[in-house]
Amino acid sequence: MNDSEPDLQAERRSLRHEPRSARRADQPGQQRPSPLARSRDPFEDRLPVLRERRLNERRAHTQERLPAVSSFATWTAEELPTPDAPFDTDERDVLLTELIAPTPTYRPAPLRRTVRQPVFPWRLLAACAISIIILYFFWHDADPARICFAPGCTAREQTTQGRTIAQAPDLPAPNGQHSVLGPPSISAQQIDRILAEWRSPAVGTGATWVELGIRYGIDPAYALAFFIHESGAGTAPGWAGRKPDGSTTHNVGNIICAGYRTCYGRFRDYASWEEGIEDWYRLIAVEYVQWRGVHTVEEIVPIYAPAVENNVPTYVSTVNRLVAEWRASRARS
Repeated sequence: MNDSEPDLQAERRSLRHEPRSARRADQPGQQRPSPLARSRDPFEDRLPVLRERRLNERRAHTQERLPAVSSFATWTAEELPTPDAPFDTDERDVLLTELIAPTPTYRPAPLRRTVRQPVFPWRLLAACAISIIILYFFWHDADPARICFAPGCTAREQTTQGRTIAQAPDLPAPNGQHSVLGPPSISAQQIDRILAEWRSPAVGTGATWVELGIRYGIDPAYALAFFIHESGAGTAPGWAGRKPDGSTTHNVGNIICAGYRTCYGRFRDYASWEEGIEDWYRLIAVEYVQWRGVHTVEEIVPIYAPAVENNVPTYVSTVNRLVAEWRASRARS
């Protein structure tokens, strides 16, 4: 045995006890593992402790947010407290009723309104004063205004019964029209004769027709013609002025009531023929001639007897024909 044999044997023994991983790392083409690969981080040992601490903090925070609930303890029959007074059954019923009663509905509180200080109504007072002044001048003029609904008018009756219209206004009649204004064209005797021919209950009033016609400046022939056309001189079977006892309203023109002091049905009721005849003259002279400015038969009839109730053309032609016949008869006599 030479000197190199012991060295060779020692080398073999060292290789036998050397780990395989070390021996593989010495082989060409392989990397030696890093010494830190199998090292342990000391911080990893504290991770479970930190996780447990955070979990406990979350549980404590959650318990603080939950409402506190008193713990129930178990009591034995001997440890239960005894009431000082026996429990009233009526009180128990009241408590049960309150427990099972329906929940009251929610009602919002009413809004509070600010209280305003009372203010004197100056504007309202001024408006009332102006209205009173306007009404005063409206009703106290020389010729009081009246609302007219022909053939009768809502009006205040003139207190002066003896008022006379001395002269008729000089109003020219348009071509083809017939004015009711003017002196009498027929006499009182002729009027009585015409009323007798019609068997009128107004026979004997001829002088009244002429006298009032002169007073109001209206030809009595037109007044008589209106009387005959409206009621057949008081003899028409369907005349509204005839009463059950045989008397009449003496309403020669069928003037509607419209605020008159005495009425029969919807028409005025007069005490005598003189009163009824004069009211017709006053109606035409004041409300048609003076206020409306109309004075011909063609202008008066559409207002006096509107088309909704009468045949206006027939009414106009009848009045003009009767007046023409009476004037011609007087001229022949």
